[in-house]
Amino acid sequence: MRDLFATLPDDPPPLSPGYLDTVLTRGRRAVRRHRIAAAAVWAAVVLVLAGLVVPGVALPARPATPAAKPGLPDHFAGYSLLTSTVAAAPPGRAIALYGYGNGETVNMFQSLVVGADGDTYRRVDAMEERDRPSALLAPDGTRVLLGDDRGATGDLILVDLITGTRRSIPIGGRVGVRLLAWSPDGRHVAYSAAPLSGTDEFGTVNVVEAEVARTGTLRLLDLETGRSTEVPAIRPAWTAAFAPDSRRIAVQVGQVAHLIDLDGREHGSVQIPSGRELAAEVGWSPDGRLLATVPWIYEGPLNGTTGGDTGHHGTFLWKVGDIEFVPVTGSGTPPAPVPDVVQLLGWRSMGSVVVATINAAGHMSMAEVQVGAGTRRTLSRFDTGSTCELGIESCQLFDLHLATGLLPELGVRHSGRPQRGPWPTLLTAVLGVVVLGAAFLLWRRQRPPASLRQHHME
Repeated sequence: MRDLFATLPDDPPPLSPGYLDTVLTRGRRAVRRHRIAAAAVWAAVVLVLAGLVVPGVALPARPATPAAKPGLPDHFAGYSLLTSTVAAAPPGRAIALYGYGNGETVNMFQSLVVGADGDTYRRVDAMEERDRPSALLAPDGTRVLLGDDRGATGDLILVDLITGTRRSIPIGGRVGVRLLAWSPDGRHVAYSAAPLSGTDEFGTVNVVEAEVARTGTLRLLDLETGRSTEVPAIRPAWTAAFAPDSRRIAVQVGQVAHLIDLDGREHGSVQIPSGRELAAEVGWSPDGRLLATVPWIYEGPLNGTTGGDTGHHGTFLWKVGDIEFVPVTGSGTPPAPVPDVVQLLGWRSMGSVVVATINAAGHMSMAEVQVGAGTRRTLSRFDTGSTCELGIESCQLFDLHLATGLLPELGVRHSGRPQRGPWPTLLTAVLGVVVLGAAFLLWRRQRPPASLRQHHME
């Protein structure tokens, strides 16, 4: 190697004319190209971050403005992990409250409300914090009342969907709670309560619900005063429905529906046919003449030592039956049964009911059925495709409630883009870090060599 360098001339050959200027010009051009590329990269980063951060920013709560009349979307949106909560972004009045998701592999359930005045979807975070307990949607769609599935509780939680605030309503000593019905005027709620003696002896997902269904005593809650009145004679309370005037309530015990007033005094009873039960929450007709009944899902109410498996809360909607009507006074001919019904959801008028139905493929929908004539029209459909559990399982529906006071004026709107509110803060932060990291690596690759930067500086 030393001999090789010894053969080189002492003076290097002269550079061609303009060589240095050409090199410097090319270097400057390369630096400019790299700067332009870097600027484009950062512009893209800014746009991507804006797309990530803006949806995740919790702006001041702006609940949907009430429309001229409430509406039901013709299609309910599918499952999404990006749905915000009632506390973070109050949705305004809701037309529906329901449980949605699956737990075949991983429990990925959500308790959701959908807006009555727009395609607004929110998770009811208070329900998720209490293990998705039995809950009721107010007839006017502005509030949700819930118990606690974690065990015995000393209060009920009232969630305001307009403001996102919560109100704790004490109920005395700690008991298991099962919510039954909300009065049409919005003031009273019927619920069943009982001490909890076990945790898993019934072998059900919802242990609180099962034990209270077998042993619970009826209570009537006045939401204005916060006072609960126990009705010891009504035990165990199975299902309940308020009269249209909100002054009486029908409560099923065994195969008898007891008709009582708000002071707990009984004013008569109605025999419920064997194998059937009073339709929960909405079983009393708008004219006060009929009680609607549906088949038992499992064994029906407690009858001595058998029965008492609720089969309602926490169970996917699946069983198809019919609605039969029983006269309250024991006289008159009731309308013909309404077939092919999974759940009675409410009444639009004396001659029209809203029901949940399911087809042979397992797709759930809501329909309006004319009582007597039996004609029906589909109002809305649920997305039960394979969008749950990260796309590996179908989505299932349970605990479906409608804002029954809004049904008489209900319209059906074309479903737009779901308004899910701000993204979860943690998700927004993680995505932001990922984008910034990718941008940094790209910038390092686009950065010009040190030699070119040095020539440019000279």
